[in-house]
Amino acid sequence: MASTAQEAMRVANRYAGLVAKAETLQGRASACRDAADRYRRDARANQESAENHHQAARVIRNPDVATEHVRAAHGAEAEAAREILAARYYEMQAEQYERQTATTGPPADQTKEKAMVVTPPAEPGAKPTVKDRLRVGGRILLRDGERFAGSGSAAGSAGELVLGAAVDTPGGRQVHLAVSIYPEDKAAWRGGHAPAEESVVDEDGEEYAVDTGADATVVLDAADAARLREVVEDVIARATEADKRFRQVGRDYERLYAERIRLEGHRHPGQAQEAIRLEERVRQEERIQAQRRQHVARAVERLNPADRAVYDSRQRRIDAAGRDAWRPDGGVEAAEVCGLTVDEYREMRDLDRIPFQQRTTAQSARLDQLKHGGGTGLAPGLPPLLAAQAALVCGLSLNEYREMEALERIPKRSQVEHYNQGRRVRTHAEQARLDELDGSPGGATGATPRATYKLRGEYLSMLQAHHASKGKLADAQAAQAAMDAAAHTLDEATAAELARVTAELEAVSSHYDEMAGWASASAEIPARNGGALVVEALQEEDGGVSYRLDRRPADAEEDWSVGSATDPFTTTAGGLRRVAKLARDLAGGSGE
Repeated sequence: MASTAQEAMRVANRYAGLVAKAETLQGRASACRDAADRYRRDARANQESAENHHQAARVIRNPDVATEHVRAAHGAEAEAAREILAARYYEMQAEQYERQTATTGPPADQTKEKAMVVTPPAEPGAKPTVKDRLRVGGRILLRDGERFAGSGSAAGSAGELVLGAAVDTPGGRQVHLAVSIYPEDKAAWRGGHAPAEESVVDEDGEEYAVDTGADATVVLDAADAARLREVVEDVIARATEADKRFRQVGRDYERLYAERIRLEGHRHPGQAQEAIRLEERVRQEERIQAQRRQHVARAVERLNPADRAVYDSRQRRIDAAGRDAWRPDGGVEAAEVCGLTVDEYREMRDLDRIPFQQRTTAQSARLDQLKHGGGTGLAPGLPPLLAAQAALVCGLSLNEYREMEALERIPKRSQVEHYNQGRRVRTHAEQARLDELDGSPGGATGATPRATYKLRGEYLSMLQAHHASKGKLADAQAAQAAMDAAAHTLDEATAAELARVTAELEAVSSHYDEMAGWASASAEIPARNGGALVVEALQEEDGGVSYRLDRRPADAEEDWSVGSATDPFTTTAGGLRRVAKLARDLAGGSGE
């Protein structure tokens, strides 16, 4: 398996010259930070490109053109993932140079994937001798009678890690598996028995909370850890069969689509593909908007009755302008929802119709002011009615929510002070205030602080995306209505055949949507610390399968699913097998 460093090196030479020119350790550290910053900017650009290609693939039903967009999207996503890995690689290098500033000799290489090391259970009275390449042995929290016995890791598709540790207990060996931990957070991991958060004091004497990753850690008996391999192979086999069925659905879709193109040509001479494209675009946008509302509802359902009544009353005013798309005759109501005058609302809609690549700097700035409340598409300022809704969910007053918005636009302060020089970053006081606002005990809450943070974060991102996409859906609906008004009348036989083909195509398309992007196979292994380790196969939209690992907490809500409370470990079939091998080896079995 390619290590994190090897994956990063696919693109890491792009800014290598920055580091090569530095002559001091501190200079190299600064150059590494600059390189990491550039890689993250490049990754954001590729992620935006991927999203544009995915959107095109969703609305274009010409199979060849859609396939090209899907391929381009996956290429951009892969490049973004490599750029993120490269950024983390350079950030790790910077940390090493900074630690070595006061010492001599080259910094130790910590970028390679950590090899798994296991030591057998000690004989009574024997002195433990553990070579711990993850360096977790000195900080893992053990219970009475337990002895640390080894560690290992495996990398996921986006750079996240599964961290593993073997622990010998009076009742036999156990395996702690953390799914998933990002490289920058692995130093805080202390196994499954640690508290979820710990307080740390930085070099300036400021105290802040650190997530130990314990909430994402399962503790398995050795036998269960060893049989993970069998569970994994079963999930892979079932997912592979499901993928074959999914690909057949895709072929059926292509056949029916070609037949519909022929028949639609009678209704829309020379515009058959455009008519279908518009219909598919409207259907897809409506489906996505409905999904966003479902995500928003997950948080709203956690409000207390009094807050829920206020939220629902205000939401009825918002929906009066159009629930998922602006009403054609609802300019006054839409302007109120957007916090604009009617003229400003119309100006905003006109600017929003200009492709972002074609907007001038002045047009982009004006659109940010009108549509994003002076923020940006990535960090928008919600209009008053929506901000009041968000404040309720976050357990804040409206003024406190506005304060949180402003603080989140300021880049987070690096723990390495040198990297903060020359740029505006959050002060310690600002970070403490943001943490206080984020941790408000009111509003919508989850079972753990991490689940609450994810619940509210998902709510805010879906609320923002739903609001920002109302104009796009309204324009698509208007274009479809205009095309339908100009359609030719069909004879009875052709109309019946078109209706049949359209119905079959819609059924196949619905079947496709039910499979694409959803779990095709899953399994669970119970954990000693409650809950379970969940293995899940995810059907990819263009064929193929990705695999995810997550911990289902013991107190998981009824609607819990993989990724709903934490970021899951995502990998390929080969990567999943490597995790299973890691668990088996830590359990004391022989590797293959």
